[in-house]
Amino acid sequence: MSNALTVDSAGRIVLPSPVRRLLNLQPGSRLLMTVVAQRIELTPAPEDSAVTVLSSTGRRVLPSTGKVSDAAATVRAERDAQALPRRRR
Repeated sequence: MSNALTVDSAGRIVLPSPVRRLLNLQPGSRLLMTVVAQRIELTPAPEDSAVTVLSSTGRRVLPSTGKVSDAAATVRAERDAQALPRRRR
């Protein structure tokens, strides 16, 4: 996904809503900014995001916690959490 963004006079940008939904970003979510060569990379801060999106495949992957868990229940909970913002419209 590629979008052209505009920087306003205060240095702010607005992330398009499809990107915010894809990454489950809510108001107050924290992002990590990394400058790589001539690029700016923004990634959800690990403590704010239970899901990491692999950019090359677009697959969502749950981070390793080292604990035993019920994968089906975890997937259901993640789907429910992602569906909440869409239901509020």
